Amino acid sequence: MDELNALLKPSWGAEQWILEGWNQLTAGEKELINSRMAEMFKDGLPFELKHDRTSYIQTFSLLAQLEVLAIQIPLKFESKMTDPVHKRLMRNQLLDEIFHGLVFTKIVYMLCSPYALPPAYSEKVELLCNYVREESDPKIAVVLLNLISESWIEEFFYAFQRHGIAPKVFDTIIADEHRHVSEAELYSSIGLPDKKVIAEKIESMENQLSANIFMQFRYIVSFSTLVGYQAIIEYLQNLDIKHRKQLGKINLSPSDNWQYFVKFSSKLFSGFVLYDQSVNQVEQTPLRKLLMSQWRVPVDPTMVGQFNVNITAFNYFSGQYTHETLMLLILQATSLGMYENDYLRIFIDRSKLFTTQDAYVGLILKLPNCGDQLGTIVLKNCHELSLQDLARKVRSIRKKMTYCYKRCEQLEQENPELIKLADEPLDDMADDFYGCHFPASPFVSLSDLSSFGFSQAKSPLRPNESSKLTMLEVERKPVWNHQTEQFEPQDMLAMSISADHRAIDGSMQIRKVMSEGFERVFAKMQNEELKPIGRESLGQERIFKNSVEFMLENNLELGYKFLSFLRTMWSDDLFASEQVFSVGMNRKDLMNIANYYVKKALTI
Repeated sequence: MDELNALLKPSWGAEQWILEGWNQLTAGEKELINSRMAEMFKDGLPFELKHDRTSYIQTFSLLAQLEVLAIQIPLKFESKMTDPVHKRLMRNQLLDEIFHGLVFTKIVYMLCSPYALPPAYSEKVELLCNYVREESDPKIAVVLLNLISESWIEEFFYAFQRHGIAPKVFDTIIADEHRHVSEAELYSSIGLPDKKVIAEKIESMENQLSANIFMQFRYIVSFSTLVGYQAIIEYLQNLDIKHRKQLGKINLSPSDNWQYFVKFSSKLFSGFVLYDQSVNQVEQTPLRKLLMSQWRVPVDPTMVGQFNVNITAFNYFSGQYTHETLMLLILQATSLGMYENDYLRIFIDRSKLFTTQDAYVGLILKLPNCGDQLGTIVLKNCHELSLQDLARKVRSIRKKMTYCYKRCEQLEQENPELIKLADEPLDDMADDFYGCHFPASPFVSLSDLSSFGFSQAKSPLRPNESSKLTMLEVERKPVWNHQTEQFEPQDMLAMSISADHRAIDGSMQIRKVMSEGFERVFAKMQNEELKPIGRESLGQERIFKNSVEFMLENNLELGYKFLSFLRTMWSDDLFASEQVFSVGMNRKDLMNIANYYVKKALTI
């Protein structure tokens, strides 16, 4: 029967590496592992699912793929241990690592039931694993294996243990790790490699770790779902400390690329942490729970409404104000309405309702001379800005997004292999079975179709959106005046709202909110004092471009991925887009660049 199963049924990647170790065990050792497995899974899945199943599947698939690499340490080096005590410890370590690999793999299979197989084995993760497995020099191999299994992977275990993810699993595994052969014992038995050679190997492995694991969209989303962004920062910091400590034992230190990656990631995720702190979960009513269980995303729950906003006071057809001014006023009216009406700030993330403390709006714009590329500029409480400041901010960001788009095109021509990096998150999201959930959008987006002459339109929602507004045609219409009891010509802006009915109530007064909001922000604009345009913009632009090049020089893949994201979405409030670029550049460097270009601008 086993032979028939081997012919008919595919196996998952981790199984071959577990089997390699399993075949080296005695009958008694196999029985010991069987009893430990029975104890671990006596009640079925050994932990409660507190988050969406897909995040657990992606996380434990990664852990299974990485943990089986640890089996290689006792397989390769048990025979080289001369001390009987160390040799016995190494044998026990083999049993532990096989047990850990089996635990993670069985959990993945249980989570994926009733489907036959877990997600496809990650080719990128396997590149890292094979880089270590295929190392022929035992002195180099022991250092690389030890860094991964006893440092990098182990920090995953501690992070999940601290945050109560599968406590029975990680309590057991961490207890096992404490009884394994130490680095000193391994190095004394095997010996240390040439310092220059191992330094190059470690730098290569550091680059693979950042690119093939930490920069993978599916793992970032899964980890952040399970433990939160603050925990990711803590993990990276703890990993960096441990990595330095481990390398210090062989008189080495992390590469510049590694140090840059840790600083960049910490800076990036710190913006998400601040945002997370302003988000609160909303308790669902029985009706909301019913709708969550019955409607598919996003087709079924999409609710569409049409309404008009009276903009007669704006004198649209006189040309007194630009169309851009109208668009920004509507954006501010949306922000004001959201800020004062908490039901407009509700959004859905993985079938749960949340609300933000602040009003986030996303302005959808077509990037100039960038084909069909659309960009979304996310702004927080933009109704608090003067219209002039808002206009400057939007123009500046659109210019930077355009630069990101064109710089990406240039990089893709110079390095065609980069194109696949931008497609990877799309592939993850397109996977119908184990696809990665795209983080929910906490903002209401606004798009402007008025120049196309549409008076009615239905804008589809993406799976991660809860609501969006669309500006349509402005028409002068006869409107009944109840005071004068006669029709009067009024300028009416047609608008459309698309909303997820599970989050947004159909009885909301969106027309009233937008109409009153427009009147208030328009009155505010009329009372604002115009400010002179400063001449520092050229210097700021050059600082931005130099910061981009600094990032690309330090880590091309990381820089390209970030630019790819920023050509689509930009938010200084959600993830500190521009500040992240300055990682590694001190304040003096930035000021010198700024002063140079300001002086240059003033001489023109």
